[in-house]
Amino acid sequence: MAEAIEEVGGITSLDVESFPKDRRARFSLRYSIVLIVESLADIAVAILEKDFNEIVESYRDAIMKLRDKGLLGRRVAESIARLVSLRNLIVHRYRVVDDLKIYESAKNSGVESIERFIEEVSRYVEVKDY
Repeated sequence: MAEAIEEVGGITSLDVESFPKDRRARFSLRYSIVLIVESLADIAVAILEKDFNEIVESYRDAIMKLRDKGLLGRRVAESIARLVSLRNLIVHRYRVVDDLKIYESAKNSGVESIERFIEEVSRYVEVKDY
């Protein structure tokens, strides 16, 4: 996941005019978002199952339940939930994917929210393990 986060950071450093012209950047961003979201969701599902004995219906549900349990702040949870929606669009409707929308979402708050998710969940795990 660290490499995918680094990849997203590199791609979002491209200017908005260059990004749409770079096919490798567009496809790499798509794949990286899918990989990151699925990794974050796997973490959320594992915590919910192991620590709270809860089963979730979807990736979005997993993120929102972490918020409800106090493991994630509202802003982080909502931002990650938007990335989940973006992931679903990429995976299930690839012909209508707006690469510029993905780029703008990742650039505006995506990377920061991912890093905050990792920080907030890491804090929970560290406290819980004591």
